[in-house]
Amino acid sequence: MTCETVNLNQWLHKTSSHLKRLPLIDLRPKEDFDKRHLRKDLSTIVNLPFSDLISGERSCELPPRNTEFALLVPAQIDGKEIEDFFFATTSKATLQSRKPWLVRQILQETSELWKEAKRLEIMSNSSSGVQSLPMPRLWKPDQMVEHKLLPMLKDRLENSNKNENIVIWDLGSGAGRDVCFLAEELMCSVGTQEEEGFTSTIRVVGFDNHKGSPRRSAPLWKNRMVHDSTESRLVNLKKLELLEENIKKESNLVCMYAIRYLNRRMLECIATQTALKAGCIFAISHFCKEEGVEWNWDHPKPSSVLERNELKEIFTCSREWKIIHDELCLDGDHGRTLVHFCVEKV
Repeated sequence: MTCETVNLNQWLHKTSSHLKRLPLIDLRPKEDFDKRHLRKDLSTIVNLPFSDLISGERSCELPPRNTEFALLVPAQIDGKEIEDFFFATTSKATLQSRKPWLVRQILQETSELWKEAKRLEIMSNSSSGVQSLPMPRLWKPDQMVEHKLLPMLKDRLENSNKNENIVIWDLGSGAGRDVCFLAEELMCSVGTQEEEGFTSTIRVVGFDNHKGSPRRSAPLWKNRMVHDSTESRLVNLKKLELLEENIKKESNLVCMYAIRYLNRRMLECIATQTALKAGCIFAISHFCKEEGVEWNWDHPKPSSVLERNELKEIFTCSREWKIIHDELCLDGDHGRTLVHFCVEKV
């Protein structure tokens, strides 16, 4: 399947090669998008200025590379720039091969496009910079965070004291997308409860030892309007005394999770950590071998992959944790086996 240049009607009314209208990334500068844009109820429409993608500031907001989407390209950006960024099969930074993004349709911005949009009454003249949470997104959080942790934390909020302050830790947070996702979704829950007299607050903290992690996370959290409810901590989680010190200081900690970050000594430390309160949740999503099956993938190496019942043995030996979820699934990239594992302190 190839990319095609289409007009507004072709994108709007589905072309023959697509079963549904594609989500749209509007590459224009924010000030142009705020003045006028296509109505957001038409599809998932996200404004990602091309300059912010080139600089890397907002590249983490792009969709997974297996997701088809369309582009709205302003006149000042030529086709070569689009080709070099979206369709390159080799990374300029690492020179390694990579999958190109699945751009299927390109809409060129013209005066005729906006005339047609106005005629069809599908144009919004101004957003005045006003956004509401959760904002449209094309990127995806981790499956376990979205489908297991989020419902549990929403339930915790609904059944909490009206003024409970809730703190959540992401151990090995990387670019901070899972932090952002939880902060957005839980802030929405708090917002709906405020009418009933709730004053709960949410704080989602990303722990990472990579010095570039805060620089990558900050623009995402700011653009998604969760910077007041998120925090980045530069912590070497291999130094267990630092983790223990942070745990002892955090009286409102209700959940810790690790996404594709494996530190076995850290897991054992958490499993035996007496400072954690009853009801605290720990969750991990990581590569895992099926029972009795060898690991045949080049990445990660077998020593960095969990055995099927390894987590169960770590967290049940102390009898201070109960397993609330333990399931194998496949990653969306290559079909590698993952375990989604959640326990609760009793």
